[in-house]
Amino acid sequence: MDALEALAPLHRICQLCNLWPWRLNESTRQLQRCRWLELYGWLVLLGSSVFLAYGLFNADHLMREDSSVTGNIGHTVDYIQLVGIRVAHVMALLEALWQRRAQSSFFTQLQELDREFARLLHIEVNNEQLRRRMTQRAAWMLAGYVLSQGFILITKMLGTDHTFPMYWLAYLLPLLVCGVRYFQIFTAVLLVRQRLDLLLRLLQSLQLNETLPGGEHSCDCKYIVQQLDRDALAAQQRSLQRLMAARQLYQRLWLLVSLLNRCFGLSMLMNLGNDFLAITSNCYWIFLNFRQFAASPQDFLQIIGSAVWSTPHVGNVLALALICERAAYCTTRLALSLHHIRVNLQNESQNALITQFSLQLLHQRLNFSAAGFFNVDCTLIYTIVGATTTYLIILIQFHMSESSFSSGLTGAH
Repeated sequence: MDALEALAPLHRICQLCNLWPWRLNESTRQLQRCRWLELYGWLVLLGSSVFLAYGLFNADHLMREDSSVTGNIGHTVDYIQLVGIRVAHVMALLEALWQRRAQSSFFTQLQELDREFARLLHIEVNNEQLRRRMTQRAAWMLAGYVLSQGFILITKMLGTDHTFPMYWLAYLLPLLVCGVRYFQIFTAVLLVRQRLDLLLRLLQSLQLNETLPGGEHSCDCKYIVQQLDRDALAAQQRSLQRLMAARQLYQRLWLLVSLLNRCFGLSMLMNLGNDFLAITSNCYWIFLNFRQFAASPQDFLQIIGSAVWSTPHVGNVLALALICERAAYCTTRLALSLHHIRVNLQNESQNALITQFSLQLLHQRLNFSAAGFFNVDCTLIYTIVGATTTYLIILIQFHMSESSFSSGLTGAH
C-alpha cells in the first residue's frame, strides 16, 4: 500500500471541503487533475469571500446579546473572532487551489522516496500502519470537536442569549474546514517523521569497523580465515553504501520539507493567528463572566463554556507545535547516531563520508515554517502564552476605562 492509497479517505474528505483538487487514478496510482473539483473549489472560494465581505459590514445580527451588556469591547472581541475564523477559512481554500501543483509534487516525491528506500536500503515503508494511526487520530480529533461544540451550544441555549445559535452556525463551518486543514498538515509532517525514523534506525544499526579475524592460524584454518576476512570487508562495504544511501535520502527529505512549507505555510500562519485570537477572546470572556459572577449554575456554565470554546484551538496549537518539534529534532538524533557509528579511523573514505554527512545535517536542518514568518516548534507555545497575556491585560484595561466612562456618564445624567 503506497502513501496515496493509505490516505485516500482523508483526500476524499478534503475534496468535500475544497482542500484537495486532485483525484487518484486507480490504474496508475498517480494523481490526476480534476477540473470539476477545481471549479467547485473556485466557486466555494468566491462564495466564502463574498460572505466574508458581507460579514465585515453586516455582522450585528450575528453578535451575542450578552455582548451589549458587557460593553462594546465584548462586542468587538466577538466580531474579531468571527472575522478571524472566516479569514483563515478563505486563506485555506485559496492556498489549496494556489499550491495545488506543489501538493501534487509533494506526494509524487514521497512515492519516489519510498521506492528509493526499497531499492537502496531494502526497507518497505509501512503505510498501512500509518493509515491506522491516522484513522485513530482523526477519530479523537473529531470527537473533541463534537463534544466541545455540543457542550457550548447546550450551555448557551440554557442561558438568555437566544441569538447565539446564529453566531455559532456562522462560526462552525469555517472551524471544521480549518480543522480538516490542520489534520492535513499533521499528516504531512507525520509522513516526513515516519521516514526520518527509518533513517534513524538504519544509522543506529550500522557498523563500519567490523572486527577482522586476523592473527596466527594453522594452514588448515587459513582458507576459513580468508573467507571471514572477505565477508567482513564485504559487510563493511555494504554498510558504507547504506550510509551513502542514507545521506542521499536525507537530502530528499530536506527538500520534501521545503515543499511541505510551500504547500501549507500560509495555512499554518493564518490558522495559528486565528487560534491566538480565539484563545485571547475566550480568556477575555472568562474575565467578564467572573466580573459578573453570582455563583449561579448559569454563571458556572458560562465560564466553562468559554473555556471549552478555546479547547480545539489550544489543542491544534499544541499538536502542531509538538509534531513539528519532534520531526525537526530527528536531525539532532541523526547527528548523534551518526557519531556513535564505529568506524575505522585509518579509513579516509569512511571519515570523509561521516564528515560530509555531519556538515549536511548541520546546514540542512529541518524547519517547519509558517510562510517564513516564524518556525513552528515548541517555542511557539511560549510566544502565544506571552502574547495572550499581554493582549488580555490590554483588553482588561480598556474594559476598566469603558466602565469608568459609562459610570461617569450615568452620574452626570
